[in-house]
Amino acid sequence: MVVTHLRIAPLTSTAAIDPATLRNLIHVHAMASSIEHLRIRAGPDSADILAFVDTDDPTEAAETLRSVVARTIASSPLLGPWRII
Repeated sequence: MVVTHLRIAPLTSTAAIDPATLRNLIHVHAMASSIEHLRIRAGPDSADILAFVDTDDPTEAAETLRSVVARTIASSPLLGPWRII
């Protein structure tokens, strides 16, 4: 298992996203992936996403998380102004 990190932020000023809401949105898209656990720390300017991925390859873990988060952003109106940074 490998831990990987990703940060997202809104393109414009916005209220902070609720960490539990963000985790739930990502979890829906992570169900078919090798992501085992998600942790979210959200503030007014960004959200940090920490994921434990069932792999031995750090590059694969990072790509898995990036793909899941990109799909989550693309499919959720709540995350419309947010981007991976």
